[in-house]
Amino acid sequence: MEAENSAKIAVVNSNQKQASMKTRNRIINTVVFIILAAGAIVMMYPLVWMIFTSFKPYTDVYTTFFPRHWTGAAFKEIFTGEKIRTPMWRGFINSILTTVPVVIVQVIVSAMAAFAFAKLKFKGKNALFMVMLGTMMIPFTVIMIPQVYVFKILGLLNGPLAVIIPKMFGAVMTVFFLRQFLYGIPDSLTEAAKLDGAGYNRTFFSVVLPLIMPALATQCILSFIGNWNDYLGPLLYIQGSEWYTLPLIVSDFANNNGGLDGVPETMAASLVSMIPIIIVFAAFQKKIIGSIVFSAVKG
Repeated sequence: MEAENSAKIAVVNSNQKQASMKTRNRIINTVVFIILAAGAIVMMYPLVWMIFTSFKPYTDVYTTFFPRHWTGAAFKEIFTGEKIRTPMWRGFINSILTTVPVVIVQVIVSAMAAFAFAKLKFKGKNALFMVMLGTMMIPFTVIMIPQVYVFKILGLLNGPLAVIIPKMFGAVMTVFFLRQFLYGIPDSLTEAAKLDGAGYNRTFFSVVLPLIMPALATQCILSFIGNWNDYLGPLLYIQGSEWYTLPLIVSDFANNNGGLDGVPETMAASLVSMIPIIIVFAAFQKKIIGSIVFSAVKG
């Protein structure tokens, strides 16, 4: 009898502990959710304000949060108006010209370097890789003035070539991530290709490249986002306003139309320049995160 009572008491105590733990976890989750929601609201507020402001007349910019009179005049101005030196449609062309070729060549060159570091055997491979990673510690501010001087001597500052050419020699972070990804591919595949008489180029393009397509696509997306948003490079290397990319056009418009009447157009230009990035990241965010995690685990 006493044993049965002790068992019942133990069961009751266990149920009470479980209920207490569930209540505590529910409270913790609620608090965490409230904190994260508050942080999300704070971070989203500038973006929402920018969207609404782009549809306001300049008289309502700082008087109301929501537009009292919706208008698309700001968008018409940035594409066809006289306030902006370089229209947005030309900025889209320039940004595509300085981004798409760079992404394609940069990622392929980086993949070839990653293949060499991961699968080929040659003397000093690890030392060379460490030296390459060490270049990431050199601030861009140290080399930007010499680069401008060299590009000026070569006559590359009158167009987009000074922005395009340096980036086509690969990216260190892309090499690092693809190298980590390649470590997950069995060496037996490349050795079998070698036994079949395939050279390094054929092994890379016929065997390795199809296997790393998921990681390659992710690096293409990240490279696209980085190059599309690049501001400092085009600011230093592009002198003619007809070659301005979208970040430069937004900055130029804001500097030349700093009054209240230029705020809606500035917000509209910022919003338009962000649309491709938002679409790309929203469509491929799971792929980006998944590939980075996979590379880190394999490394």
